[in-house]
Amino acid sequence: MMTKEILSVSDLTKRFGNIVALDRLTLSMSHGIFGLIGPNGAGKTTLLRVLLGLIKADGGEAKVLGLDVNDESFDIRRRVGVLHEHPIYPPSLTAGRYLERVSRLYDARGDPSELLELVGLLDAKQRKIGDLSAGMRQRLGVAQALIGKPELVFLDEPTSNLDVMGRTELLRTILHVHESAGVSFCIISHVLSELERICSDVAFINAGRAVVVGPLHEVVSKFAANQYSIVVSNPRLLCAELKNMDCVVSAEVSGIKTVTAIVRAGDDELIQSEIERLAKLKGVEIYQIAKASSLEQAFLEVMRSE
Repeated sequence: MMTKEILSVSDLTKRFGNIVALDRLTLSMSHGIFGLIGPNGAGKTTLLRVLLGLIKADGGEAKVLGLDVNDESFDIRRRVGVLHEHPIYPPSLTAGRYLERVSRLYDARGDPSELLELVGLLDAKQRKIGDLSAGMRQRLGVAQALIGKPELVFLDEPTSNLDVMGRTELLRTILHVHESAGVSFCIISHVLSELERICSDVAFINAGRAVVVGPLHEVVSKFAANQYSIVVSNPRLLCAELKNMDCVVSAEVSGIKTVTAIVRAGDDELIQSEIERLAKLKGVEIYQIAKASSLEQAFLEVMRSE
């Protein structure tokens, strides 16, 4: 039976010598697609290892699918799937034969052909894994993670080293599996633009602590609502002038032709008109000005205040 809260962590602590990898981490995840976001060394992979029962925490509690990670880790691993960051496959086996062998090894219930069809690889069933593209191998990894018909699948940096097409196909696969099979996903990643396309909820982790947890749209609205992205002919000149405006909290050159400005809450049309007036006065041409309400901007704002 599927529980409403499929993952819960409370005051979780893990140390490696003098290094505190998890610092009283607290978060929860409901059924859906959850994004676990943080810089390298934030504690994301350590958390995954604790949740899977591969290492024990030094303090706090953690449950997956209502099961305690310390006392019921075997049952947890029977009910979840995992795709690690750098999976290794036997290149000489075909995709179909590989899934058949894994299925027998774990006495699992998933049908290889059905799984390959679910991840869009049925046409590649007889192809050797060594001949598959990186994106196709990652989708094969998703199929492998689904062999035991899990309620929850953990994906650790699933789009790393993939090209644009490979990333797009993998994200489509994750959405399709969630919508058609009802499987929840916890995606550990630092590629925010991709998570923004598919996640219902997110958590920002830094230095082993969860600094923000909530529905994606609420997080973006709260932390990126007053940010503008301005594409101009002379970003350095406009940036310097924007810093003198009363309504501007901060401004920085964020691209070759782009200025990112954080403004005080107010009338959007009035703020935009003031920026346009200032740019015209200084002889700077504005190509585009728009609210920069993205998950990436929200993450940068949160990390800036940490």
